[in-house]
Amino acid sequence: MRVRVVGGGTAGATGFALSTFVIDDVLAVDAGALGWFAAPDRQALIRDVLITHAHIDHVAGLPIFLDNIYGLTAEPPTVHGTEDVLDSLRVHVFNNHLMPDFVRMSLTMRPFLRMQPLYPGEAVHIGPYRIVPFAVDHVVATTAYYIESGEAAMAVVTDTAPVAGLADFLTTGVARFGADPRRLRAVFLEASFPDDLADLAGISKHLTASQFLAIAGEFPPTVAVYAVHIKPRFFDTVRKVIETAGLAHVRAAEPGEVIDLGG
Repeated sequence: MRVRVVGGGTAGATGFALSTFVIDDVLAVDAGALGWFAAPDRQALIRDVLITHAHIDHVAGLPIFLDNIYGLTAEPPTVHGTEDVLDSLRVHVFNNHLMPDFVRMSLTMRPFLRMQPLYPGEAVHIGPYRIVPFAVDHVVATTAYYIESGEAAMAVVTDTAPVAGLADFLTTGVARFGADPRRLRAVFLEASFPDDLADLAGISKHLTASQFLAIAGEFPPTVAVYAVHIKPRFFDTVRKVIETAGLAHVRAAEPGEVIDLGG
């Protein structure tokens, strides 16, 4: 399992102005930068997109991605999300005002996409991946994902306020969905703000650097925990706090890096 942390979306950017993770070149989590991370022929390898929630930094690149790869594959990609997320995409993105209505167009011509609802607490299989969606705590309904394939597993947890029992759920609780938590290799966990913006983090339901570290420290050293969704303006500050904590299995992810989880 190989994870590309796309994230940036702007030339020379540090931090994560936009949110996208690409797994094994074929599965994406979030689409903030999906339309810009590579040439269209590479983008076309992606067959499924999991959306955490419909805020713009997580979906901005979706229509660009769909436009870029249209006609390059025999079947269109499938966009997976809760009913709320899919409804938001229909109403607020594919509405013939912001973007053409690719959803309706897909009913009468060669399709741009397919939409598939998923439900927190109900595991699904997508290709070789067992995926466990689970709810987190953000200002809109938001879904995090545990993703397992072969002998490796990972989780993407963004955007969220602190969630009690997160480490226990990912290291033991996913077993009740048929997953093997012993395979967990990495958690990509948001760390949006420095500690001096704790009030803003609380109102917007994001994590500060210290809140991130408190959660990251609950994972065993065999599980790497990567800070993501760090606002570009605060990237260096948050990264320094994380480095100073001295947890060997915890660090800030770098936009554009590829992480090999084995398996």
